[in-house]
Amino acid sequence: MRFAAMLPVALAAASLASFAQAAPASAVIDRFAGPDGGWDYISVDGAAQRLFVGRTQGVMTVDLASRKVTPVFVPAEDVAAVLIISGTPLMLSTNGGSNTATLFNRNTGKVKGTIKTGEEPDGALYDKASGLAFVMNGASNDVTFIDVAKVQAVATVPVGGKPEAAALDGKGRLYVNVEDTAEIAVIDIASRKVATRYKLAGCEEPTGLAFDAQTGLLISACHNNTAKLIEAKNGVDHGNQKICSGADGSIFDERRRQAYIPCFDGNVSVFALDKDGKAGAVRNVVTEGGARTAALDPKTGLLYLPRADYKKDAKGKLQRVPGTFSVLVVKP
Repeated sequence: MRFAAMLPVALAAASLASFAQAAPASAVIDRFAGPDGGWDYISVDGAAQRLFVGRTQGVMTVDLASRKVTPVFVPAEDVAAVLIISGTPLMLSTNGGSNTATLFNRNTGKVKGTIKTGEEPDGALYDKASGLAFVMNGASNDVTFIDVAKVQAVATVPVGGKPEAAALDGKGRLYVNVEDTAEIAVIDIASRKVATRYKLAGCEEPTGLAFDAQTGLLISACHNNTAKLIEAKNGVDHGNQKICSGADGSIFDERRRQAYIPCFDGNVSVFALDKDGKAGAVRNVVTEGGARTAALDPKTGLLYLPRADYKKDAKGKLQRVPGTFSVLVVKP
């Protein structure tokens, strides 16, 4: 999901226009300031009440109780994913600057090992059933399978394009958004091969991907103001939802039956899914410009979104404004 530093001109113009039109009724209830620099994914450890943010210089943490911000909890180069390894005290970061992943104790910061990945590792996901972590490599167009217990890569699966976010169905399949081909690559975890592909009709540059276990639907966020609903088991298209501009993440809150899609334009698009997979009307919750990735605390229902202000440089490209990085707390 690496586009925090700079955006295409068309998206930049649309996003700036959205900033100007944003309603004053913001859903932001708190914020935590942090140092300048790039960012990507964010995770929340609800039990420990800590946030983890992938930053340019490493993994940043926020203690929600004490409000203490640790700019570099674990050093690494250009961190994207900060993946909690459920059922353990471990976390995996993906490090785009070194084409590696770092496995470390998220309580102490002690590094357990560094694993070689493909080129420009980005999103990551953990499958408790197999004990494997999956790393999506944006430049080498493949997925690295990592055996967490052994702290080593055990397979590389090509996906035929640039992989973005992924989702699991709990039935042995990994679903990967392929950004440049606008499809979902369906990987059989046991055979470590792409089993099939689902075309995302009407979707441009899919990024975030979420899964609803109750209905079996995948929710793919696209850059052309569209979210696609796709049946995971067979690829059947369940329609489109009109969403905000500059979508990057996709989250589904199973407890509240709500989908959340954060966007660069300063909104989170929210819609409900009923038990039959029918989507409700979309409402846009106002956040702040630049907040395009998010993490959900399922217990509290709060969203956490890293962001910064942007302005155009002399060439008309968006650049981050120094001194404006923060993590927003949003009650959608």
